[in-house]
Amino acid sequence: MIKKVLIYFIAPALFFVSCISTADKDTGKYDERAIECLDNLSETIGDLNSCSYTLNTIVSESNDLEFSNEHDVYMRGPDKMYVHSNGTKGLRGFWYNGSSFAYFSYDKNVYDTVAAPENIIAAIDFLHGKYEIDFPAADFFYPSLTDDIIENYDQVYYLGKVKIDDIDCIALEASNKDKVLQIWIEKISNLPHKIIIASQIEDGNYYEAVFSNWKVNPELPDLLFEFEPPVNSTRVKLQAKN
Repeated sequence: MIKKVLIYFIAPALFFVSCISTADKDTGKYDERAIECLDNLSETIGDLNSCSYTLNTIVSESNDLEFSNEHDVYMRGPDKMYVHSNGTKGLRGFWYNGSSFAYFSYDKNVYDTVAAPENIIAAIDFLHGKYEIDFPAADFFYPSLTDDIIENYDQVYYLGKVKIDDIDCIALEASNKDKVLQIWIEKISNLPHKIIIASQIEDGNYYEAVFSNWKVNPELPDLLFEFEPPVNSTRVKLQAKN
């Protein structure tokens, strides 16, 4: 992920967002049109009460390993999230209800439940920091998205209007000496459609995520975010990183 920054939630919106980026733009090349698009994207996400979407990801690493996964994501602000993930790493479920996080591997029939912080972003930070559990493309849900990109990339450009996957999008690109970040934003919904992060050095790392099936402010019941261990499943403690 680009950067992790803890934020606070204000009901009923899913995220509290400052739409004005505050990073110093004098140290690099930053197209104001691109910065405005990123701020508008953050504002759109920040106004959501709930959402759901499908995310297809491809990750290639320098050791020639490639992972592909499909994630169905459901979120309700400020403190509910459910992710159903299927792919290279197996069939898994993740539940967060505002006080606890549950993980279940359908392939291994094992689970664990741990206490978690009181909002989605804080929970994502906690799980990443302690257990190295990543939630793909979570950066889009941080209000500091624009400033994080400015901080981590030397230049950000507006590439114009393009059609991708039959959807009218706005294309942006950011780069530094190590990597290139490409973002496509759906023109009508102003929601993210695709992101690519590609290495410019010889490590060969590559990350791609494509959003689809966006639903804005759906009714998501409490039961969706609650986990009940299946009969005969085994509790196996999540391993904290060293």
